[in-house]
Amino acid sequence: MSSYQRKIPIKSDCSIEKTLLVISGKWKPAILSELLKRPVRLKDIQEGLPEASKRALTQQLKEMVEDGLIQKKDFNQFPKKTEYSMTSLGRKLSSVFTILTEFGDQL
Repeated sequence: MSSYQRKIPIKSDCSIEKTLLVISGKWKPAILSELLKRPVRLKDIQEGLPEASKRALTQQLKEMVEDGLIQKKDFNQFPKKTEYSMTSLGRKLSSVFTILTEFGDQL
């Protein structure tokens, strides 16, 4: 299995650009919005975003885990259960998403 390589590397010289890069993606804002409310499973995300492919969601979740925004917890049970939740770093996005929501409401 090959290791995923980010198409656009995260630059270390611009904090705003780094932030936008780790939260941007077709489904990342919607995923993060849900995770800021509660931990979720992939199937919950799929139900909320039926137009998104499982592959795309899985890839974006993987990127956010690697970026330290969310964590993945595998439960030792059958059938397999995996849950995603925000990390302490990811929870710092709460105020950012509140401001983005308020701004979007005014458009």
